[in-house]
Order: sequence, then structure tokens, then C-alpha cells
Amino acid sequence: MPPRKKSTTTRRPRRDNENMAPRKRQTFLEPGALVDLNDSELLRRFVTEFGKIIPARISGVSNHQQRQLKKGIRRARNMGLLA
Repeated sequence: MPPRKKSTTTRRPRRDNENMAPRKRQTFLEPGALVDLNDSELLRRFVTEFGKIIPARISGVSNHQQRQLKKGIRRARNMGLLA
């Protein structure tokens, strides 16, 4: 059998990311602000209506703040402060 020819089809063009404005993230916390683990109203802003924790890439918090939020939300769920 003769060897197969490579396909001559071109790839799909990529989206024009260069022309798009950068996405602005919502910031619920100031950079460097400490998270109060007992403040259930603050923690409630970082939980969806289904009870899932909002990721840091969406909420705009730092890695350290996200870890504090995760710990606080889990504690609040166990204590019954968050449903």
C-alpha cells in the first residue's frame, strides 16, 4: 500500500482574543483583607444558591483568602450557620 498523504485541511481559526477587552473579575474582598471565619454573612457571599463554594478565579480573591474562606464555609456548614 502506498503511504497516506497528510490532509491538506487547515485548522479552524482561533477566536480574536487580542481584540477582546480583558474580563473584569468581581472582587468581594479587598486584597490583603483578613477573612472572619465567624461572619456568616460574609461567607454566604462566596457560596452559590446550591451551596457550592465559588472558585477564586471567579470571586477574585487571593489563594490565601480562598483557603480561609474554604475553612470558614466548611465550619459554618458543620455548625449549621450555612445551609
